[in-house]
Amino acid sequence: MKKISLLALSLLMLLWLTPALAQMTVNGKVIDADDKKPVEQVSVSINLKGVGTATNTAGLFTLIIPAGNSKDSLKISSIGYQTQSIAIANLKKGEQLNITLKINTTQLSEVTIAYYDADKIIQKAIASIPNNFINYRHVLRGFYRLYTYNTQDPLQLSEAVFDVYNFGYGDPHADLFRLEKARSEKNARDFNAVEVSQKPNSIFELDIINHLHASGFLTTYGLTRHTFKVNGIVDMQGYRAYEIAFREIDGAVEGTYRGKLYVDVKTNAFIHFDFGLSPANLREPINRTFIQRSLIKPGNLDVNLKSDRTKISYQQVGNKWVLSSIEGNSSFVLQDTAKHIDYPTARVKFNYQITQVDTTEQDSFSAKIGRNDNINAYKSNGNSSFWKDYNIILSDYNVDDTFKKLKEYKKAK
Repeated sequence: MKKISLLALSLLMLLWLTPALAQMTVNGKVIDADDKKPVEQVSVSINLKGVGTATNTAGLFTLIIPAGNSKDSLKISSIGYQTQSIAIANLKKGEQLNITLKINTTQLSEVTIAYYDADKIIQKAIASIPNNFINYRHVLRGFYRLYTYNTQDPLQLSEAVFDVYNFGYGDPHADLFRLEKARSEKNARDFNAVEVSQKPNSIFELDIINHLHASGFLTTYGLTRHTFKVNGIVDMQGYRAYEIAFREIDGAVEGTYRGKLYVDVKTNAFIHFDFGLSPANLREPINRTFIQRSLIKPGNLDVNLKSDRTKISYQQVGNKWVLSSIEGNSSFVLQDTAKHIDYPTARVKFNYQITQVDTTEQDSFSAKIGRNDNINAYKSNGNSSFWKDYNIILSDYNVDDTFKKLKEYKKAK
């Protein structure tokens, strides 16, 4: 009986300790070493494991680290800065990390004559996609936020966490989506005539590597409408990468872009895109932007797009690459052609951050949200602890106050 009691006591102690050992939450702030200002969009991830988040405009982040990653390291990386690594085993529960990033002073290095041909580098990177990117079944968990506002008021705010079952890069099967949690509110007083509504499909079409046909500049046709130039080799978040600038050819307007793309020298993998519509295309009807895919508007309203920029990053998980994050920033003006009314400029900030990559789950799940369903239509009850169990990107503003204000506008309509 005494042995049984000791065994029972041991089991109780194990159960009592399990929650404390299950995971660890790390909070921190990232600043620039020179001017001491916060650095936004810094990737904070468990190196090569697919678990991560990013800093907000105040340089703040929160990351939930699973117990199974206690022997791994945190990777802190940002474009233009030296990458840092911190052993997770050295972290203390409840510790506030203060991370200082130094500017990467490495200049663009010379590239041999053979590699000055940007078109060859791009073609090699496209041909290497099947080997470089995860080509087997996997599940991505991501945090999504879409915030629309003007200079005076919030107009709309949507947040969600959902899982994506991907059959592998290059596989023709359509992705499956499983919504975990979501909330959305709209300023029906000032923004009643229009809605910015994302669909899972519209988000993942921005995964350029998995949807080359929708990229606009890496399709066979798109490549002929843009010029590409190798600037040199740079340090891109800890990887040596070709920096390639591109822009539209003279006379080309529709479906043209300007920006930069980065190709890893070692693996020939696309690892980052930073681009927007060309100035001429910006003045034309909106084409192939996330705003075009997302804006719901009645017939009498015209949309005048003022700015457009998209950033897409990829990460290594094991020895394969997979989507890491998507960021979109746009501004537009609505014009009521019948009443001759111009509404104030609306700004849209969109983030989708992969917070977990699971390469072990092989069985597909039942879709809980359709590819073309409006994410805003799905709502879960929540309060200030809404995302306590999920890795997210911290907001640049008080989210709960913003939701409260949007609800008040709805009542005042």
